[in-house]
Amino acid sequence: MSSVVDNVRFNFLYIDTYSFGRNWVFPESMIPYNMLRYIESGVGTFFIDDEEVVVRKDQIVYIPMGSRLSCYAMEDNFSFTSIRFTTSVYFEGGDFLSDYYGIRKVMVCKEVKTYFQQIYRWVKEDSPAKMYFVRGYLEILIGTLISKMSTKENCKEEHQITDDKYKLEKIRRRIRRVSNKVDPRIQVVMDYVVLHPAEKYTPQSMADMAELSKQRFSCLFKEQVGKSPMAYIKELKLTTAARKLLVCNETVSEIAYEVGYEDPNYFIREFKSAFGYTPNQYRKAAKE
Repeated sequence: MSSVVDNVRFNFLYIDTYSFGRNWVFPESMIPYNMLRYIESGVGTFFIDDEEVVVRKDQIVYIPMGSRLSCYAMEDNFSFTSIRFTTSVYFEGGDFLSDYYGIRKVMVCKEVKTYFQQIYRWVKEDSPAKMYFVRGYLEILIGTLISKMSTKENCKEEHQITDDKYKLEKIRRRIRRVSNKVDPRIQVVMDYVVLHPAEKYTPQSMADMAELSKQRFSCLFKEQVGKSPMAYIKELKLTTAARKLLVCNETVSEIAYEVGYEDPNYFIREFKSAFGYTPNQYRKAAKE
């Protein structure tokens, strides 16, 4: 099983705490990222893909990317802390965390509250180390939920679902990235572009970094990463832009230039194609 998921990464986007009165209503919207919400106080109702769930203090709500979400408060002083993130694998026809690990839409796991708090704290820090702590705590948070779901107490029902519907071989076929170990030559390129998303890349320039021929590099990259080099670059740039839209006040054009798009209009089209929202709509949705 581990060979399928060794290369999965979680890309942090945004965190904030929200407080609402009884009149708060969030109209149905398509969610272009994954969300984990820790209910801090009060009671609310969430509709996730038409499934109604009532949520209360100290519960965690998981909302997978692509879900249709609407919700409303049932009491005054309804509040939650919300984390938004993406995963580095494309899970065809389903959701990686729920289908592979049995992560539920609503869970009770009070011990993860401290990880929400630490992520929130480090996001506010003016430190070059902050994103390392943020990513680290996000992975610990998700790992804790996975561990919780794997205990007999929490997954009696999930065992039957897993046995019947999500056999390992089925899951392997549905996850695009399946390599156990990334070739060091490919890893060098991936590590470099993560640190320098705004640079201009071509398959040839990336192949030169890996000291491989263009054809060999492209084949090896797709085999191990699950997508072509340029598709990976595009995804990285757009994910970086999505994070910037949520954590800074720069204009859409400024962010487009910072991630390597010379034409802001082209960037907007690419962003909407990837996330289902224009950059301004994406930023506005984060504040609602």
